Amino acid sequence: MPVAHLTQTDIRRAGLALAAGSAAVAVLAGCTSGPAEKKPVATTSASPSASADPQAAVKAEVAAVYRSYWDAQVKAFAKADVRDTGLEKYAFDSAYADALADVAGMKVRGDVMTGAPVLTPQVTAINLDQEPKKASITDCLDVTNWKVVDATTGAERPLPAERLKRSVTNFEARTVGGKWMITSAEPQDRSC
Repeated sequence: MPVAHLTQTDIRRAGLALAAGSAAVAVLAGCTSGPAEKKPVATTSASPSASADPQAAVKAEVAAVYRSYWDAQVKAFAKADVRDTGLEKYAFDSAYADALADVAGMKVRGDVMTGAPVLTPQVTAINLDQEPKKASITDCLDVTNWKVVDATTGAERPLPAERLKRSVTNFEARTVGGKWMITSAEPQDRSC
């Protein structure tokens, strides 16, 4: 999946999950030991924006799938092989096909990737009124420490100096059999 921006070939060569956990709302009720003694009730509440967003749970679920999608890709690119990475559980349609093609290309060139990208995704849109349900994610991918290296020697492969190391990429997700999956990635030609 896309990592850097220059040409489509450079993007795909560089290679391509918000471990957004849901914020839990815990209410701890104190017990009373008698009518005269009251213990304080401690509460933690969700932020106003989280509690005001009726789609917060769905956004958290989509974000978790996105994080898992990236975890699987990092594993696949680290060994130039998608087997035993779980990628098929999180990527579908062109996102899956692109990852397979990218990994196959790396294998042919004798490359792997070390490190991992830094993700800062936001689920920007959710549509639950249709089947399949759909979601959009925008991320500022930081690939500064995700390097393409020679699988045999470990030597870092040179990439164009002008390629973006932090760039905006838009992702689409949809439900497949009731489960959220990442379906496409569209790199934007701009830094973030």
